[in-house]
Amino acid sequence: MELEADARRIVEATTKKLGSMHRNQVHRDPWPDFAAFDVARYDRELRRQAAWQWIARAQAEHGSVHQFSAVVHALTEARAPMELLGALARLLTDEVRHVELCAQIALTMYPEGADAFFKWRTPRAPWPDAPKIDANAREATELRLRGWAARAILTACALGETLSEPMLEALVVVSTDPLPRACSEQILKDERFHGRFGFEALAVLMPTLDDAEKNALQDQLSRALAGFERTTCGKTTVQDLANSEVEIGPRDPEAEPNLGTLTEREFAAIFYATLEQRIFPELEAVGLDPMRAWAERGKFPAPAKRPEASAETRAAE
Repeated sequence: MELEADARRIVEATTKKLGSMHRNQVHRDPWPDFAAFDVARYDRELRRQAAWQWIARAQAEHGSVHQFSAVVHALTEARAPMELLGALARLLTDEVRHVELCAQIALTMYPEGADAFFKWRTPRAPWPDAPKIDANAREATELRLRGWAARAILTACALGETLSEPMLEALVVVSTDPLPRACSEQILKDERFHGRFGFEALAVLMPTLDDAEKNALQDQLSRALAGFERTTCGKTTVQDLANSEVEIGPRDPEAEPNLGTLTEREFAAIFYATLEQRIFPELEAVGLDPMRAWAERGKFPAPAKRPEASAETRAAE
């Protein structure tokens, strides 16, 4: 009989020895004191909304474990340099750590949440599977593997991980409780490394690609920018933010308690500013054309609805 997975089962203890191995690898900083969180101090709906954002992050981080393990496999088959594989191995450990942090804080904040609220979906990569090695055409298929890995790293690291860094910095600022602040700070330390890895890896892989693979990478940039804009900004466009200022500062813990959440407008402001100020210059440095990709992102249609973090919507339960 197949077990129905939810966040509780994902972070539950296994065996004493496995737990020790896991903690030695994953609990590298002083672990947040989840037991110190005072549930009674906060309104139920505030906790519920915060738990929703944290469980969404947990599932996104779980997706990163899935994605990066596939990239490790592909680059190993492509006989990539060991320094590239070693750095990727660090990313995998970090993402497991992030899943645990985000899932545990969601469960801690909203202990009365039903199983449906914490239901855990099976991770799926946002790109096709890596090509298979053809023993009769090894050089050609290794080239295709490097191209596939470059597209995956562009999407997951150069864009995704770099965007998450300023968003986590904002969470550290707005959180009025020590638990979400501590969790955000721990993840932030890793994301700074992950974003840098993305651009360094692209600098290594780009010279090994032919024109066809480089063109495919440029196309993937357009597709990825369109996807990130939809899922990060929702209905808030860059035009909506023009000639306006979005100030993200400390909240008053009494008047405006915050458990590690941002509004859609705040997410959008961070997204567009990070693209312009940091990501686009880095992409140009590795030989891509971000302005052309941005102009062409409209050719990728929006999904029927914005993706949800789990089986239920915010209005359910």
